[in-house]
Amino acid sequence: MIYIQKMSNGKEKVIDLVDFKPLLINKNRLMGLDLGKKRIGISISTSNFYEALPLRTVAGDRFGDLLNTLNQLIKEYNIIGIVFGMPLNMDGTEGKSVQSVKDRASKIGEELNLNYAFWDERLSTVAIERLYKKPEKSRSKKKSDKKDIDNLASAFILEGALNYIMRH
Repeated sequence: MIYIQKMSNGKEKVIDLVDFKPLLINKNRLMGLDLGKKRIGISISTSNFYEALPLRTVAGDRFGDLLNTLNQLIKEYNIIGIVFGMPLNMDGTEGKSVQSVKDRASKIGEELNLNYAFWDERLSTVAIERLYKKPEKSRSKKKSDKKDIDNLASAFILEGALNYIMRH
């Protein structure tokens, strides 16, 4: 997958996700974001970069609030980059939602002045739902679970990217 590096002149340079690897030192961490229309799942890497931990889910409709939350987490966890889930079509092509994610990722990366990457998120939510959901849950419990599923999906995405980085 691709990695976007912010250059000192304000431009972006597209390189391979593996080029994130040299930045993963000194207890730095990566953040994973699953950018949904209603909710955004947030996760962080462990300090050894072998796993991702789900943190929280936030509302996706208030950009200023999202930036404040992300800024706090960046400082608290020493975040040096973000991995965004890329919602590719099942055949691997880019659909309408991909451009929306790219635009939002670019805006977030620019506002936070962080490097960022994309990782294929196909079936991440489905995989988490299969592991997590039980059919007998009440309607209010299902609504609550959606928040959990979003941050678990972001951890699933981030962990896939971390595995790729560490293998190469």
